[in-house]
Amino acid sequence: MKKFLKILVHPVTMISLVQVAWTVALIFWILFFIGRYNQVVELAESTGARPQDLVSWAPLVVGILLLVFIFGGTLVLILYLSRQYILNRQMKIFMSFISHELRTPLTSIRLLLETMRDNKLNPEQEAEFIDNMLQDTDRLTRRIGSILSASRLERRLLPMRQEIISLDLLVERFVQGRKTAIESAGHRVIARDLSPAAVIGDPEQLESVLGNLVANAERYSPTGSDITISLSTLGRWAALSVRDEGIGIAWHELRKVFRLFYRGESGGDSIKRGSGLGLYIVKGIVEQHHGKVTARSQGIGKGTTFVVQLPLANGKSE
Repeated sequence: MKKFLKILVHPVTMISLVQVAWTVALIFWILFFIGRYNQVVELAESTGARPQDLVSWAPLVVGILLLVFIFGGTLVLILYLSRQYILNRQMKIFMSFISHELRTPLTSIRLLLETMRDNKLNPEQEAEFIDNMLQDTDRLTRRIGSILSASRLERRLLPMRQEIISLDLLVERFVQGRKTAIESAGHRVIARDLSPAAVIGDPEQLESVLGNLVANAERYSPTGSDITISLSTLGRWAALSVRDEGIGIAWHELRKVFRLFYRGESGGDSIKRGSGLGLYIVKGIVEQHHGKVTARSQGIGKGTTFVVQLPLANGKSE
């Protein structure tokens, strides 16, 4: 009962009920006017007068237009409130997630520092503690960097260098640099069919795009699965694909996954979901490079492929 009352007093529900009330009022107004008009017609026939001299359609037309304008304005308000409600809910989920993600490494660093302060450690233990703290620091840096990037993208303030980049060489360097870390996390990263492709853009940002897509594939793929990166050219476009063998995406979520703070519903509660920033950042950076990104999946349990299309520097493939 309490849940029902909460839904009933929700602003969107109240406005929807008002819309229904206005629609019913409009229907009754039309029926009332037509009924009165018929009575006037019968009176005119009995007196020999013309019906148009006794009644005007103007009040009906004005009333309908007024209610239509009110209905349209309220509908726009409903859509706006619905989007704000969804965004606020996702924001709360994000804040809960990011608080945990920031608090956990900070707690770990503090615990390690206190241990080092209160205990005499041998050099091997100290080196291990320092390595752990550096890993936690890197984790914090990545999270804070994601938040800053998302904020700058939202305000159109993310700086971008313009230079010619060999996208195939960038992918090769990325795979070589991240292969050990990815494999230690239980996945295999494979770069294949890398066609030569030169694009204009910011190498750090494009590497961030690739990093976010691979991190997303790691998060939603089972241990031991492959993450395949490929690069092809078609016409004036370079197509960078990152394919995983993970949980897949339902068709109705394929476009939603790029929204700010959106965390997919696919895969159930057992999946460790991300912050809802990575794919939003990917989309923002790609669009800044005058490209587009799409998600493709055959359904739940059938993996996902993200395809980033960027214009070639020379306007055509080799």
